[in-house]
Amino acid sequence: MRLRTLIAPTMGQAMDLLRRELGNDAIIVSTENTDHGIKIVAALEEAEEEIPTIGRVVADPLGPEPVDDPIDVVHEALLQHGLPNRLLEKLIDASFIVGADDPTEALAGALARIYDFEPLAPSRGPNQPLMLLGAPGAGKTVTIAKLAARAVFAKRKVRIITTDTVRAGGIEQLQAFARIMKLQLYIAETDRQLARLVDAAAPDEHILIDTPGINPFSARDLAEVTALAAAVPAEPVLVMAAGGDVVDAMEQAQRFAALGIRRLLVTRLDMVRRLGSVLAAADAAAMAFSDCSRTPAVADGLNPLDPMGLAKMLLPEPAATTSAQPATRGLRT
Repeated sequence: MRLRTLIAPTMGQAMDLLRRELGNDAIIVSTENTDHGIKIVAALEEAEEEIPTIGRVVADPLGPEPVDDPIDVVHEALLQHGLPNRLLEKLIDASFIVGADDPTEALAGALARIYDFEPLAPSRGPNQPLMLLGAPGAGKTVTIAKLAARAVFAKRKVRIITTDTVRAGGIEQLQAFARIMKLQLYIAETDRQLARLVDAAAPDEHILIDTPGINPFSARDLAEVTALAAAVPAEPVLVMAAGGDVVDAMEQAQRFAALGIRRLLVTRLDMVRRLGSVLAAADAAAMAFSDCSRTPAVADGLNPLDPMGLAKMLLPEPAATTSAQPATRGLRT
């Protein structure tokens, strides 16, 4: 069965479009009034290909294969990522409106319509300190090290401050990273100490602040990081690991958004094949995508996220066949 999504200004025009595109055998799955007109989701049973008998002439056996509709490709790919229905429909509608013939371009255009993309590129002059927040195990400490390495490679002065004084091994891990980059690690046990360390930084220092992993559903944990965030003029950035439950990710992001966070940095993309949780989290909390981490190696750094790059992660890779093995499907399993 093949699904198609069609949008037209009126129901009559939508039905005419349906008959032209899929014929009279199409089955209407759903209809909906949207801001862009009447949306119809229809299905069409695809006839099984007949095997030609001996002596039968097959017309143009080496002719071009039929090209899949780009919206069908986008729809099928997004289903594999486990998006909430509302977000799935929003992305499909936006992909249709883009009107591109290529699935990657259609999805990239849809992502650009729905999300903001604001990478954390350090500037040459003075800039606002960055404070990374997130749940335990999200990858904040490694991300701090990657951001520091990127600034060092750009010949920026860097000041790393950690407030993660409770987690076993947290300071030691960041200290090891700082030592490799020949940087000093500053430790703040209270919000007042943090404020003094930030105030003591040189005007051209790029300040990176690591925080302890918190439970966003704990009032005590939220109060602790709220005090840290209020003590210094830093931008809080949410670090979230890809994967996990979609609803949990949405609710966590909404709790963190209450701290004034407007950018989301995604980690552990090398560990997962479904990105529905981070897409849903950014949408639910109205956060912009900034950067992503595809490897735990600090030297490999971070990659700025943009609509085209994210679309390529979401869509299956082009099939590549060999004589020894079947075609692979990229992110799909």
